[in-house]
Amino acid sequence: MNEKLEKNLKEKKDKHIEDESANNSTLEKNKKLEEENQVEKNAENNESIHEQEENKEEKINALKEELDISNDKLLRALAENENTRKQMDKIRMESNKYGVQPLAREILNVVDNFDRALNSKSDCNENALEEGVILIQKEVLSILEKFNVKKINALGEDFDANIHQAMFEKESKEYKPGQVCEIVQEGYSFHDRLLRPALVGISKENVEEKEEKNEEDKDIENNSK
Repeated sequence: MNEKLEKNLKEKKDKHIEDESANNSTLEKNKKLEEENQVEKNAENNESIHEQEENKEEKINALKEELDISNDKLLRALAENENTRKQMDKIRMESNKYGVQPLAREILNVVDNFDRALNSKSDCNENALEEGVILIQKEVLSILEKFNVKKINALGEDFDANIHQAMFEKESKEYKPGQVCEIVQEGYSFHDRLLRPALVGISKENVEEKEEKNEEDKDIENNSK
């Protein structure tokens, strides 16, 4: 019986050893698998990090390239603006310097006509000379109107301090009180601006007419009574 018990104990012991050995082997396999999985994960992580770094570097390079392009466009735009400004300044200076050239050319024609009139005054009578001067005056006014210099029509108009300058008042039967009855010096406008005001005389109420009117009013009032 002791032999049988010893045999059972030995079998149990051997089985325990085998189980323990199997467990150790399994643990070693699992540990090895875990180590292999960890190595693979580390490799994948390293590869992912490497890809991220490459993508980041590509993005940085792309941004640098875009920045360089933007800077180049900005510099070109600034250069073009500077050139445009210089051209506009040049045009403005030339316009200020030579802007009156067309008017000067027209005025030369008037000067030529004056020269002709003066050279031929000994051969002309007073009427012919006067007609020549009148024609020259019309030519000058036509030239001024061509350049938008226009005479202000003041005679018979109501006095307007914006375009008229009153020089005196006088009684007038032809014009109403407050109207321009005489032109001392013509006024002119340039486009929509006043070039110079017209110097004018202003009509005021006639004393005799005022007295006659008062008498008539009194007569009407007396008759009505």
